[in-house]
Amino acid sequence: MIHIAKNIIVLLFGIPGLIIAQSTPKFSVTGGARSLLSNAEISVKDSVPDNVTARKNAGGYALMDLGFNIRPNQNTEIMGMIRINNRFGGFWGAGVSFDVRQLWLKGIIADRVRYQLGDINLKQTPFTFWNHDEDNRIQLPAVFGLQRDIVNYETFYVPNTWRQQGAAMNFGLESGKMKSEWNFHSYLNRLNATNFGSQPERLHFGSTANWIFHKNLTVAYNLSRVFDVKETALSNIRFQNTVNTASWEYNQLLKGRLITLGGEAGNSSYRWLQDTAAPHLQDYFVHAFLRIGNKEKHWSVEGGYLNVGPDFRSVAAQSKRLDVGAQPMFYNRYTQLQLDRPLNLLDYTTNTALFRNGISTKLQAYNPILNNVMPYGMATFNRSGLYMKSKWQHTKKIVTAEVQYYKLSEILGQGTSELKKFRMTQAHLNWDIGKMLGYKKQWKLQVSACQQQTLRNSTRNYEVVKLNSMQLGAGMESEIMSSIDILAGYTMLQGKGNEMLAARNGYTEVIDFTGYNANLQNNAAAAGLRVRFSNKTYLSLLYQRMNYRNLLQPYQNYTIGQFQAIYNMTF
Repeated sequence: MIHIAKNIIVLLFGIPGLIIAQSTPKFSVTGGARSLLSNAEISVKDSVPDNVTARKNAGGYALMDLGFNIRPNQNTEIMGMIRINNRFGGFWGAGVSFDVRQLWLKGIIADRVRYQLGDINLKQTPFTFWNHDEDNRIQLPAVFGLQRDIVNYETFYVPNTWRQQGAAMNFGLESGKMKSEWNFHSYLNRLNATNFGSQPERLHFGSTANWIFHKNLTVAYNLSRVFDVKETALSNIRFQNTVNTASWEYNQLLKGRLITLGGEAGNSSYRWLQDTAAPHLQDYFVHAFLRIGNKEKHWSVEGGYLNVGPDFRSVAAQSKRLDVGAQPMFYNRYTQLQLDRPLNLLDYTTNTALFRNGISTKLQAYNPILNNVMPYGMATFNRSGLYMKSKWQHTKKIVTAEVQYYKLSEILGQGTSELKKFRMTQAHLNWDIGKMLGYKKQWKLQVSACQQQTLRNSTRNYEVVKLNSMQLGAGMESEIMSSIDILAGYTMLQGKGNEMLAARNGYTEVIDFTGYNANLQNNAAAAGLRVRFSNKTYLSLLYQRMNYRNLLQPYQNYTIGQFQAIYNMTF
């Protein structure tokens, strides 16, 4: 692997002119460029004048990602990408950095087995290996989506995948007589390197084997195993988390209706070997659903049952993408007392530093206002109940609507025999008004909302829990001239009530509870102009204003106005 990396570096830096000049398809160039200029201003309403915090903050950068796809033969492809980044304000090269952004090799063996080494996007099922992104419960308006697209690009986020470094292999077999197909997929990636002391080498192995019979029935076995390699550190303590599941899906076309019966069930084992104080957590989960729709997939209705045990642990499915404890990108401290600034909606949308790329063996903190019902996605433990989903799309894709409803409950009480009840309702609407009216120019409207409720009744007042939250997003895109768009949007997050949050030790056991009280209002409005030079290149000018209001602690209230100019190009 080291020899391959050296060859790639030589190709990237030694003969770029030769590569570009080649007309053969053995070489191709890919990448992109982006420039961002930001100017922000903060306003704090406090009884004590703030004479410490600088009111304005300006910054930006220009970067270019340059990658080469090298195909030495028809069965092999090598990809290497370097990044040149120049932070505005650096002089004489002081603000310039060079990094290797991507490096991978993939190919085919004997026209049957596909493999990839290096950087890989991986996922399995929502209970084994899955990047759920559950803190983003609404569809962001396009004016905010421009910045979220940058975050996704920077963090290599493809829906529900984790970017890992390792090796992957897959192949398939067909049986003509049985009209069946077998597919196998396996991967091995490195989570942590040993420090030769207390931390052993930590790896993640996974495999999926599925069988497709008569194109109607699919049955799969899924394995996800995170483990420490023995004798790679001085400490004998080793971590293991193994998840075994079976998933199934049966499709049948009946009188023009496509009926799907599917689900997944399995168990988990979570333990620390050679640690006498560590528990061995074992549990199971069951998920089953029935979906009915038309064969053109213009509409569907789905009902499901979910039961995930209190001790179910799947670190590769329960790791969270959003780090709610990270620092803001700017204005880290504010007010005369230089308090830590609470995160707001713009931070959740634009701050790349808030988003993780790795898997954690510990349960990570979450914001109850963002998601208290299913903070770890479908794999959220100690949940049981029903859900309903419905989708509808106009035959000409003029209107697309989706509604989801979850009614869940705790399986085991936390600190009490009383159980928390959870409700969540989501709705999304996309309306292409321009297409409906027959306009050649784009004119789109988007509305999205998510309402959540957590409730626990008790005769003891200190056990009573009642927390309500609401997220809302609305936006529009209007093409006023050819390839020139006006974008506008509004998003809101508010929460009110109380909750008891579990404090856990390093073994994910509950050791205490912390009272949580909220009366929060957070909203952001934005408008801008976008010029599309092509499908992959645009220039946008945006202004957004965000208000943060904590009615329980008014001294935390602040407003941030921000102007941004973004030029983005991919090739």
